[in-house]
Amino acid sequence: MASSTRVVVVAVAFTVVATFYSLSELHRMSALHASADTVKFATQTQPEGRNLLAGATKTQSASSVLGVVTSGVSTTSTSASTSTGSVSSTAFSSTSAVVGSPAASAVSTNSGGNANAHKCYQYENTELWGDVVVWGTLNKKKTAGECCDACRNYQPSGDEPACNVWVFCGDEKNCGSQYQQCWLKHLPHPEASKPARQGPSTHWTSGTIDVDINADPGAELLKAAAAGPPRMFHTITSAQGAAVHWQVRIHYHWWKIRKAECEKAGKCEMGGFTRLLHSGSSDDLMDELPTVVVDPLPQSMVEHSWYVVLNRPYAFVQWTQKVKIPEKYVLMSEPDHIFLRPMPNFMRGDAPAAFPFFYIEPAKSENAHITRKFAGNISQRQLEEIAPIGNSPTFMTFDDMKRVMPTWMNVSIAVFKDQEANSVWGWVQEMYGFTIALWLNGIKHVDLFLHLMAQPPWDQEMQMGNGKPFYILHYTYGMDYKLTGEFTPGKFGEWRFDKRTYGSRPPPRHLGDPPANMKNDLVRALINSINEATAALPCWDTYAETGKASYDCAEMSTLKDPRFKKDGKAVA
Repeated sequence: MASSTRVVVVAVAFTVVATFYSLSELHRMSALHASADTVKFATQTQPEGRNLLAGATKTQSASSVLGVVTSGVSTTSTSASTSTGSVSSTAFSSTSAVVGSPAASAVSTNSGGNANAHKCYQYENTELWGDVVVWGTLNKKKTAGECCDACRNYQPSGDEPACNVWVFCGDEKNCGSQYQQCWLKHLPHPEASKPARQGPSTHWTSGTIDVDINADPGAELLKAAAAGPPRMFHTITSAQGAAVHWQVRIHYHWWKIRKAECEKAGKCEMGGFTRLLHSGSSDDLMDELPTVVVDPLPQSMVEHSWYVVLNRPYAFVQWTQKVKIPEKYVLMSEPDHIFLRPMPNFMRGDAPAAFPFFYIEPAKSENAHITRKFAGNISQRQLEEIAPIGNSPTFMTFDDMKRVMPTWMNVSIAVFKDQEANSVWGWVQEMYGFTIALWLNGIKHVDLFLHLMAQPPWDQEMQMGNGKPFYILHYTYGMDYKLTGEFTPGKFGEWRFDKRTYGSRPPPRHLGDPPANMKNDLVRALINSINEATAALPCWDTYAETGKASYDCAEMSTLKDPRFKKDGKAVA
């Protein structure tokens, strides 16, 4: 087989696999969220044991695994929904709380043990996810307050999880046989999970202990930033290959726009930008995007040609060792991110801040034994310290990056070589490698922000149901609709957009608008953002035909973008 033919075959195969993966995710996510009157978007499937109460059902040493040695690289690691209406959350007293009545702000004073030290938050017309620790069919309570007290007073045995989520049905007319059921649950990170169901048609009242899922730490950050000096962060986006070549141009275009808006508003924390190109050689975008070129992970270390993502950890190891940046903080981003608004530094102190992914569950029963292969024989509580994140979008200090990146590389290689971990974690195995690496380096707390990133088509509006605005639009899933505007998840629509369609060539200018009756503001914003960028970037028509960036066309004579010189070369 000729070399060129092999390249085509491999490219087609990769596109087929990636498309199948995307459609599988769409089907898996949509199965539980088909009813538009119960929820308008979903970012969490219903894993075994995480019960939706309307018809609920029950549900080697790290050091030896990570013994990877690379020449010239330090490998030491320490052991160390939107709803149909706005739903408010309040801390309340169990002595006065009645379903449907306003919640009081005082902590309950009639509970035994040390429950008084824990604050309870209540959410009407809401059903929260969670692993059941006490079944509601065997646990009837008269009020939501009593259900909250039951959660606060629950005493787990051994390494069993505590109760930090409760779900109660107190509407006798609508609850039917589930009336007064009080389900006690556990979620490792309540703030990282959107409600299972929410809105007027949901008759459950839910609550959380000590964590208000409607809190807006982002507002606190903006106030802190206004009061003190800006905490500048450097945005770094890793990239390799034709599939992301056009994405990173659009990504940088919108980063430049948002930074200009940020600086105009004053007290801007957006610093420099780097495209981390881990192909080992320069390309045709070197003059357009500030770029650092690093080597891919050597195939001699591990053959990973089908999983190019394994180049990423090694790329960050090289970057942190070869560069010096003026900013103390870093935002790790990706080419398929579009910045929706100026970005503040989401970090509180020096603790990392990140977007939580519903499918990264290191402590989940079917994942726990795999996680322990790389983190050691740790307890369930320690497993839950491992954050449900990947490397992006993640804020962290540059100093922490220098410590963590070699461990991330080693864990990712070890996961890739482990047959079970490779099979179970699949395309997100490197994300597991990153969060395990954080924990191994003693970083046991990560602030999680659901509104840091929107993921259409599952997210639909420009802000979450509690009013928190999204900052990044991540277009990883296929978006399929009938011409009437009906969403067709898992099935090719009459109108569709999927980045994988443009895996070998960039999209053309003027992508067709979504159907007029399609009710998804984020999908529409995505298409508008792509069209605006391709209209502004020079010679895109030639680029779409050839896949090679060009700066030699009639547009250059009238181009207003100051990034580009008269001779066609771009100014970083």
